[in-house]
Amino acid sequence: MTAEADFTHRLVEHASALKPLLDEHLADQEGELLAYLFMGDVAAWLHQHSATEADAVRDVLDWLEVEFEEGDFDTRNLIDVGMVEMLPALPEGAAVLDMLGPGLHSRAEIAGLITPPAPA
Repeated sequence: MTAEADFTHRLVEHASALKPLLDEHLADQEGELLAYLFMGDVAAWLHQHSATEADAVRDVLDWLEVEFEEGDFDTRNLIDVGMVEMLPALPEGAAVLDMLGPGLHSRAEIAGLITPPAPA
């Protein structure tokens, strides 16, 4: 199992609400996991559920924050490029962007999704 596949399965084990999303992804890809594409699906799920299931979204984002901070380059890149960069920018993405922890928030700023505060 690749590191990306391992990460994806650990994510879905942590957040069982993402299991149908993974099942659909695997069906669409004839059983092949395309981790970056799947993480884009996760970003869409987070955005879609940020207002109605804020606790579930926050739980997934908190888990991803820890994985991002503690992960190796490949894990960090998968979370950053695969998920963070796929989130909608402000103002549309405000609900989910406001829930990002410091590491992922910084990546969202770099991606241009969030305007950094002006220097005082």
